[in-house]
Amino acid sequence: MQWLIQLIGIVVIFSCSPLLWGITQTVKARLQGRRGPSIWQMYRIIAKNWGKETIAPEFSSFIFRLAPSVSLATLLAVLVMIPMSGQAPSGWPHDLLTVFFLLALERFWVGLGGLDSAGTFGGLGASRSGTIGTGIEPALLAAFGILWKVSGASAIEPLTSWGKAVPGGVFAWTLAAASFALIFLAELGRLPVDNPDTHLELTMIHEAAILESNGRLLALNQMAMTLKLAAVAALGWVILGPHTSSQWFNLGLLLLELIGTSIALGWVESRFTKLRYFQLPAYLSVAAGIGMLGFLLASGGFNL
Repeated sequence: MQWLIQLIGIVVIFSCSPLLWGITQTVKARLQGRRGPSIWQMYRIIAKNWGKETIAPEFSSFIFRLAPSVSLATLLAVLVMIPMSGQAPSGWPHDLLTVFFLLALERFWVGLGGLDSAGTFGGLGASRSGTIGTGIEPALLAAFGILWKVSGASAIEPLTSWGKAVPGGVFAWTLAAASFALIFLAELGRLPVDNPDTHLELTMIHEAAILESNGRLLALNQMAMTLKLAAVAALGWVILGPHTSSQWFNLGLLLLELIGTSIALGWVESRFTKLRYFQLPAYLSVAAGIGMLGFLLASGGFNL
């Protein structure tokens, strides 16, 4: 039964990832007084780009054409490793450190594809993405380091029930959730860290790295972009969210939580503006600092 629930969860979340992106864009537009696109718009965009001719830059190599596929495959591997119902099937890989490595690998290949495009904007986006990534990775380790300390495990499944067995779980959960919420925006390249809707030369980060992509390569990049939203949000909810004894109920609850995250993300992006690039290290330091504070207090036996 656990295998069936896991497979259904993977298929449903992968299929609905463009819908989650569309919900965010629609909510943001409505809160800004605009009609905005349909929540199904991303499906149409991906389908349209998939049917277009693909033209690679003149001086690019096979890396440029391979990068979008590797990026999408890496994020799909992340999604597969998340126990959708909070319980992993027997023998199912679900180590959190491996998930962090895969997220870093995906970011690396996006930057590598931008560099290989041999364009000015591709290199600019790759440089900025790599710089921000050096702050995201330690911040992620700090955020979930609290949970490793109180649960004694790095696998995802034990982390989902750590609060039931450890006194003072509310304190650790609060700090871990606050740190992860800040990292979530940075990992996805959303406001106030990055604006996925802009194509201004001085502000774009992820969009600059994929600016030379077109046709099926652009469609693959867009699929990876939407899947990253679904996968990272699912990771956070599986670890930090509520669970019941019913695995089917947990899967349905996860889907509702993902929709709620998309709505909340649209609200956040309608209320905040993008930070200046040189302010981003301070933003990531705050996220890492919250996680480190919780880890140090948990290490000292502080319970609340």
